[in-house]
Amino acid sequence: MNPAKVTLCAVFVILMVAPVMADEAEAVTLTVYMDGHVIVRDVRSMLLPEGTGQIRFEDVAATIDPTTVRFRSLSDPEGTFILEQQYEYDLVSADRLLEKYLGTDVQITTEDGTTHRGVLIAFDSQQLVVSQQDGDAIRIIARPGNVRDIVGSMPVDQLVTKPTLSWLISSATGGSQQIELAYSASDCSWRADYSALLNEDETMLDLTSWVTVTNNTGKTYTEARLKLLAGEVSRVAEARPRVERAMLAAPAAPPGFEDQPFAEYHLYTLPRRTTIKDRQKKQIELMRAREVPCEKKYVFEHPMRGFRLHGREPDMRDFPRADAGEVDVFIRFENDQASNLGVPLPAGRVRLFKMDGDDSEFVGEDAISHTPKDELVEVTMGKAFDVVAERIRTDFTRAPGANWMEESFEIKIRNHKDQPVTVRSRERLFRWMNWTIIDASHDYEQIDAQTVEFPIRAEADSQAVMVFTVRYDW
Repeated sequence: MNPAKVTLCAVFVILMVAPVMADEAEAVTLTVYMDGHVIVRDVRSMLLPEGTGQIRFEDVAATIDPTTVRFRSLSDPEGTFILEQQYEYDLVSADRLLEKYLGTDVQITTEDGTTHRGVLIAFDSQQLVVSQQDGDAIRIIARPGNVRDIVGSMPVDQLVTKPTLSWLISSATGGSQQIELAYSASDCSWRADYSALLNEDETMLDLTSWVTVTNNTGKTYTEARLKLLAGEVSRVAEARPRVERAMLAAPAAPPGFEDQPFAEYHLYTLPRRTTIKDRQKKQIELMRAREVPCEKKYVFEHPMRGFRLHGREPDMRDFPRADAGEVDVFIRFENDQASNLGVPLPAGRVRLFKMDGDDSEFVGEDAISHTPKDELVEVTMGKAFDVVAERIRTDFTRAPGANWMEESFEIKIRNHKDQPVTVRSRERLFRWMNWTIIDASHDYEQIDAQTVEFPIRAEADSQAVMVFTVRYDW
């Protein structure tokens, strides 16, 4: 007989008056954070003892942080308060129940119908040890394929079937009261995912966003009010034990969630109630936007992009004279009302699609950070197939003992597409902090203290060449 099928029968002998238990939740509110935490607010009706007494609040999250518990009586907030609190998470299982039976009387029935009575003094996965006849005899009973029933006595208040908060409470009035409990739990999080569908000429996109709420707290939240907080909330790192897609044409509020600024973050509230089961991923639409203007951006950054200036001397290292590189492709759009958006976009993954006849095909994905309204969104599509870049160093001059040097480059953009493209060649001027571009065939834009970009237009099926010289002084 498989030991997993052994029946463990417990006869509960009530040795004391059982503590008052909470009724079913009347209202639950969840505020879910992106870092894996959730604030649970649970309102229930409870029958409280007048004066001082014990009550138990069952069915809290298994991943609760007991140090965050906030208790309040909505019926008598001034006269009802907690004196002591315990978090009981030693949940009942067959072996945990046997541990509680140690030192108590048990009755064991084997498959052949034989009954053994005595005090359970030891057990493991293979056998049970029982003291019989006032301790004068010891019987060892094999467990696998042999034991059918074990009957024992256990005080009901020592058995915990659900994660439970046990309180010593003081209540001036007692009686039926509405109790609100709030606490923080881990292993519940949410994330945002975006789908952007590009039109044929890649000048417009339709944007849809969904949120995915993942609940692994060990508790189901029925008909809960759901809030999602977007932002990076500071927390003290502490290890805690763990117990076993029609689009909108205008920038209106998200149809699924209502957004509002909250402290330094954004809070998204679902205007209806929803049920989130334990060990469930639930997806809910966050927002939609139609016909968002966008542009495609090509960027060539040569492989020396990682070098930076260090120390008090110019970087004199010699690098390869020629660098071939791939051209990165980005899709950019403005998160503003003029672009049919203008709503806070939580951090998340953006997947790009493009229509091919009646089918939409995946063409790239990227992650965006939290983006306020009126800010630029830039999503990496991938590498250009038909656009190739090459960077050649054509000259390097530094006279012995001189406090300057000059370096010249030639950038070639070969466009094999049947339409023109503009590639922004990004140059990191890393050798020294004081630099001047003394000669250039194209205009450039300064991005930061040591970075410039040259827009280079290459006509269809042709090559464009840009040259420049930079001088460093120290």
